[in-house]
Amino acid sequence: MLGVTGFLILANPELRAAALAPVERGVELAGFGLSQVSVTGHRFTSDTDIYAALDLDGARTLLTFDAAAARARIERLPWIRRASIERVVPDRMEIRVTERVPFAVWRSGERNWLIDRAGRKLQQVPTDLMPQLLHVSGAGAPEEAAALFAVLVDFPQISARLDVAERVSERRWTLHLDGGLSVDLPATGEAEALARLVGLLKSGLGGARRIDLRVPTRAFVGGLDAGTTERAPAPSTGRT
Repeated sequence: MLGVTGFLILANPELRAAALAPVERGVELAGFGLSQVSVTGHRFTSDTDIYAALDLDGARTLLTFDAAAARARIERLPWIRRASIERVVPDRMEIRVTERVPFAVWRSGERNWLIDRAGRKLQQVPTDLMPQLLHVSGAGAPEEAAALFAVLVDFPQISARLDVAERVSERRWTLHLDGGLSVDLPATGEAEALARLVGLLKSGLGGARRIDLRVPTRAFVGGLDAGTTERAPAPSTGRT
């Protein structure tokens, strides 16, 4: 009977807290209360958010503090990638966190979000924040931004001119370059298309406004200063 009673007390948080209250008071009076907390490793996450995730109001000593649950709550904060909690006797706790690294800026409607390499939203930001980062837009763009960046690394002459990479129909990219030039890339074979783009730009396109590279062997160049020009036009495929 005592075993069943003990199990019921341990399984019920309120009963467990009530049962441990006298013990916890004694531990606190003996100088083992939870009175010092240090947090290191954070830059973008506020102390307030981390302390709120610790939920120290429910634990006055290390005896009743649930470190695993607290760590899980901290790691659910937008910027936190990993957290560790070390209990230091008699009354101290050390929190170490590793934050996520901003990778790109994603434009979603009227809002701009910092995202990490995995596409996780970190924080809403002004449009002009971190101009050195890749800027993307469109549904599905956060999840595919890292793959696009990996391709663009080999084409610095293109990435240096890139204003925004727009994800279209969640299957391909349109690159918006400085000077008002838009480039439609295919759903696959982006590297080959970018190599063709480099050649086209070197050939001198003047005031071209749009280049369609969705068909591997053909390119449509529109909006030149001398009028719209077609170079080996691609037949209509019905694709976006």
